[in-house]
Amino acid sequence: MSAMLEVRELSRSFGGLKAVSGLTFDVGRDEVVGLIGPNGAGKSTAFNLISGTLRPSAGQVRLHGRDITGLAPSRVVRHGLARTFQSTAVYPTATVAENIQRGALSTLPGSIWTQILPTRARRQALAATAREVEDVLELTGLGPYRHVVAGGLSYGHQKKLGVAVGIATRPDLLLMDEPAAGLNGEECAEFGRLLKQLQRERQLSILLVEHHMALVMDLCQRIVVLVHGRKIADDTPANVRADPAVIEAYLGAPDYAHA
Repeated sequence: MSAMLEVRELSRSFGGLKAVSGLTFDVGRDEVVGLIGPNGAGKSTAFNLISGTLRPSAGQVRLHGRDITGLAPSRVVRHGLARTFQSTAVYPTATVAENIQRGALSTLPGSIWTQILPTRARRQALAATAREVEDVLELTGLGPYRHVVAGGLSYGHQKKLGVAVGIATRPDLLLMDEPAAGLNGEECAEFGRLLKQLQRERQLSILLVEHHMALVMDLCQRIVVLVHGRKIADDTPANVRADPAVIEAYLGAPDYAHA
């Protein structure tokens, strides 16, 4: 499987603390990879380094073979990477459709002037954006809520909207930071079904940080385990589940899948 995302010897220190140290792994095309570990393992820092929110102390990130190390998040998005956050990260006073439109508009090419002036290319781009909003509303099941103000949605639907905004940028790789946080069991199962559908229909690669192990084991083809900023495993879910070092450091008792 050819790699879409290549992370090589990625490190970041805060003072004397090494939050991420020498992290190396790949995400292949159409692959779902989980990044797991105990609290403080460096997962969110790794996400910030990959998505451009933080600059690494050392190492390299490549997407489609291009070096994107340290690029601003707005430029990383245009290379085909989108990210969702632990919080819902939506505009609460905008409607569902308006939130999704913001995601779609973020990848329009050209300078601010070419985006403002009423040129033919601009009109065509806006028409394509409108179609993308409709497609994403249908794909995510948010169509009935298109005119609802995002702040009035249930928490579960706000989480779904955060994914919809990311999908609207038409990414090749979607980074998801604890997408199931705060969801109950039924909502989590529904969310897992949505992610499978999105991955299949949009041919997405996904890098997922999540503490809900049942979801991780069900979705991911491969799992990378971090402890104290260092990778201790990179393998299939079955092998990771049986790895004594992973069990000792993170998974713990056999009923972890229900945690």
